Amino acid sequence: MHYAVVLTSVGYIIQSMNGPRHDERGRPVIGLVGDSRPAHFGAWRDIDVCLTWSHYLDAISRSGGAALIAPPEPHLAEHPELLLDRIDGLLLTGGRDLVASGYGAEPHPANELGDRARDDAERALATAALDRGLPVLGVCRGMQLLNLVAGGGIDQHLEDPDRIHRGEPGEFVTHTLEVVSGTTLESIIGPEPAAIRSHHHQGLADLGAGLRISARAPDGLVEAVERDAGAEGFCLAVLWHPEEDLEGGGLALYGALVAASSERRERVAA
Repeated sequence: MHYAVVLTSVGYIIQSMNGPRHDERGRPVIGLVGDSRPAHFGAWRDIDVCLTWSHYLDAISRSGGAALIAPPEPHLAEHPELLLDRIDGLLLTGGRDLVASGYGAEPHPANELGDRARDDAERALATAALDRGLPVLGVCRGMQLLNLVAGGGIDQHLEDPDRIHRGEPGEFVTHTLEVVSGTTLESIIGPEPAAIRSHHHQGLADLGAGLRISARAPDGLVEAVERDAGAEGFCLAVLWHPEEDLEGGGLALYGALVAASSERRERVAA
C-alpha cells in the first residue's frame, strides 16, 4: 500500500505528477483533498501528515491527468475557490466515515473516527464545483458526500450478512454489478454485469435531488449515482474502488473524468 504524503504543517496546496513527464502542460489538473493522519517515518513518530493513496494518483496519471493535492484545512471550506480556480476536475476519494453530526445524525457505534475538517472542505468543494459545472468523480466516501450535498442521506451501517461489501480489515472483496441502461456509467463501462472491488460498511439512504441511480449490487444496494440527464457537467459517483482494478475496467472511470476535465478546460479557454 503506497501513499503520497504532504506535511500538513506546511499548509500549501501541492501538485503531484506521476508517470512520464512529457507534455505535462497538456494534462488537465484533477484536484483532491488529502486525509490527515499520524505517521511514522525515519526517526519520527506520530507526525501529523496529509495522506493520499497513491493508487488514486496512478489512476489520474495513467488517464492523462495531473493530480493537485490539497490539505484538509478550514480555509478550504471557507474559500473553495483556492483549489477550484487551479483545477479542471475534482476527485472525491474514499476514506474515513463522514462525521455523523455534520449531517445532523447520531453516530452509529460501528463508525470510525472521522475528520470534520476534511468533511467540511470537501462538501464546500463539491457544492461549488457542481455550481461551476466542473467535472466531478466520487469514490466510495466521495459518493456518500455527493449525496449529502444533493440533500440525500447516509445509511451508517449496512446489513451485510454475506459480507459482499466489506471483508476483513485491509482487504477488498469482489462482487458483481448491474448497470442501469441509458446512463453515463453504461456509456463508460458498458452494459454487461461487471465485477468490482469493494470495502465499505455504509451506503446511501434517501437519494439526493438531481441524482439518478446508475448501478446496483446483487443485494439491491445502490452502487453508483450520476446527475440527471441534461444537467450541466460530468458528475458520477461509485461506491466501489475502481483504482483497485485499473486493468479490469477501473481505468475507464478515471479516463472519463480526465476527458471531461480536458474538454471543459478547452471550452473555457476558447
